[in-house]
Amino acid sequence: MPRYFFHTQNGEIVRDDQGEELRGVEAAREEAVAVLGEILRYRGAAFWTTRRFSVVVTDDAGGTVVSITAAASDSPPEYWTGSETPR
Repeated sequence: MPRYFFHTQNGEIVRDDQGEELRGVEAAREEAVAVLGEILRYRGAAFWTTRRFSVVVTDDAGGTVVSITAAASDSPPEYWTGSETPR
């Protein structure tokens, strides 16, 4: 099974030197979402300090397989189409 490494960045880069053996890229994508969710739950309100958190997944050769980023803002995203705030 291929090994994937889940590096994180939230102001500083934390490299994953151990990695995890997974079935393939789809499994690595699922794990990246799970890792991001767990870290955001753990960080809680501290996430607002940097307002951005990324998980970058690489393979054994060091190539990026997937990257996922959560970003916080006090404004809606550009693509927001809601005409009014729900009551």
